[in-house]
Amino acid sequence: MNKVLRVLIIEDVLADVVLINSELRRGGLSFRSKRVESKEAFLEEIQQETPDVILADHGLPTFDSFTALTIAQKECPSVPFIFVTGALGEEMAIETMKSGATDYVLKNHLQNLVPAIKRALRQAEERTKLRETERALRASEEHFRMLVEGVRDYAIFMLDTQGRITCWNAGAEWMENYRADEILGRPFSHLYSDSEAASKQPEQALRVATAQGRFEEEGWRVRKSGGRFWAKTVITPLRSEERKLRGFAVVMQDLTQQRQLEENWKRYEAIVNTAKDLFSLIDAEGRYVAVNEAYCRAHRKTRQEIIGKSVAEIWGEQVFHQAIREPLQRSLRGEEVRYQARFAFPALGERLYEVSYYPYTQEEAVMHVIVVTHDITELHPPPRSAELENDSLEQRVARRTEELRAAYQEMETLCYSISHDLRAPLRHIDGFVELLQQEVADHLNADCSSYLRTIAESAQQMGKLIDELLAFATMGRAEFRPLQLDLGELFNSVREELNDQAAGRDIEWIIRELPVVFADPTLLRQALVNLLSNALKFTRDRPQARLEIGGTATAEETVVFIRDNGVGFDVKYAHKLFGVFQKLHSAQRFEGLGIGLAKVHRIIQRHGGRTWAEGAEDKGATFYFALPNPPKA
Repeated sequence: MNKVLRVLIIEDVLADVVLINSELRRGGLSFRSKRVESKEAFLEEIQQETPDVILADHGLPTFDSFTALTIAQKECPSVPFIFVTGALGEEMAIETMKSGATDYVLKNHLQNLVPAIKRALRQAEERTKLRETERALRASEEHFRMLVEGVRDYAIFMLDTQGRITCWNAGAEWMENYRADEILGRPFSHLYSDSEAASKQPEQALRVATAQGRFEEEGWRVRKSGGRFWAKTVITPLRSEERKLRGFAVVMQDLTQQRQLEENWKRYEAIVNTAKDLFSLIDAEGRYVAVNEAYCRAHRKTRQEIIGKSVAEIWGEQVFHQAIREPLQRSLRGEEVRYQARFAFPALGERLYEVSYYPYTQEEAVMHVIVVTHDITELHPPPRSAELENDSLEQRVARRTEELRAAYQEMETLCYSISHDLRAPLRHIDGFVELLQQEVADHLNADCSSYLRTIAESAQQMGKLIDELLAFATMGRAEFRPLQLDLGELFNSVREELNDQAAGRDIEWIIRELPVVFADPTLLRQALVNLLSNALKFTRDRPQARLEIGGTATAEETVVFIRDNGVGFDVKYAHKLFGVFQKLHSAQRFEGLGIGLAKVHRIIQRHGGRTWAEGAEDKGATFYFALPNPPKA
């Protein structure tokens, strides 16, 4: 021990104090001691400066040592109190320890004093650290409880392993109309209808969540009053560090009004589909919820190809930023917007339209926008003068060039922000978590250590997402140099690059005859790496993986496919495959950030081509891309 200990000795015999000090020095302790023999002197010392250890003779004639112990327990309870006495019978020894003394040492065995002091100080330090950890944990739990309980837009509650409700936030109280004291301890099935509870749907949901790491569904739920509401429910199992199930976290969102809007759309869908005007329904995140037949025909797309996509994905970033983003944002703020603009629908060419945005408000918040696009070209014929047409075209080109330059500048600013402004706080989180782990790791229980690891891993995951997003955002500015490529040679090169991923596996490679394509070698290589890496990842559960690669050339384009016998996907979610951060499989089962296929789509799109996929759950998948043939000289 390098610390200079403050030792307070309650003793009336000076010779004994000398022996005690000598023993402490002989034991290697660095200390300064003070002797007292009265209650008044003892009180004065401990109030003036708290000692590190108190040594007390059992048999003082004027100051009872048990009285001293009582005072010490009140004034400085964490300080070790050790009896140092000449004789101590068995009954007195028992009484001493029952009274709360840390230890006792006989004066004719003073060689035991230093080990007793070291042991007592070590135990006192451990108790202090434990109390500090418990205080920090209580504070952390209180902060988390206040945060969760304050959320009103979502019902958030906890279940024990038997499915009984153990925690209930303000959002749950508002949504279900139960106070916490009315619902705590009741089974989760209490929130379901009688028929659903009787068919064991709640229990099945918990079993799926336990097995797959997550359960998500939409369905009717029951309020205290008996009324029903349409809810999206997400159930996540909570596990200990040893992977033992500790309970479940449930997050519920009321989607009743959104469902009513969709049902209203369906009710009038037959009428809307006969209209020549183009109707679309867009949610608050700028994604299509519904469109009519005329809208699909104008874009030459099916409903499945449009629903769920963002407006920018359907129209392209340039048109979206030039003509759609600003009125859409105004409408989402509650403003009814109407304007005229020229748009070039794929099936209709460029025509003049009157576009109307009608905000659909729910509980004082705009949740959807109805967009009506009416063709007014015949009402406003273009000027017949070729000179005027040329002037107008030059003005439009100049204006669009300036808007495009501004859009690129905005993207540059965004990329800089992602690369610098977002990285700094992540580095801070990661760095300070590491410092915390170094400083207090030995004093934290398993749960607190797990919390710190989760924070560190989440910060690292966010860093990877930022890197991928930045690479995706800047992909369109990479140099583009298409040339004639032997696709077979390129596939063999990519296959060698992925040898580590395929090592030790039984893989049947079927390489069909591959055509020559006209493409940028660097970009196309990256697309092939992502597609083959995906195929290897989603077939790794198969005893023998089967990967087939082939292609055909037509007069207009070259179509290439990569087919596997992996886990496949639900075809109704095929439209999500090539979206940014869209994952159709759980992260626990298959790693990844959900951006690889988005990169493939962006690369092929840059070549003027197209991408699509076919598949079925547990029956494999086939990914296609088509590249246009080079123009003939």
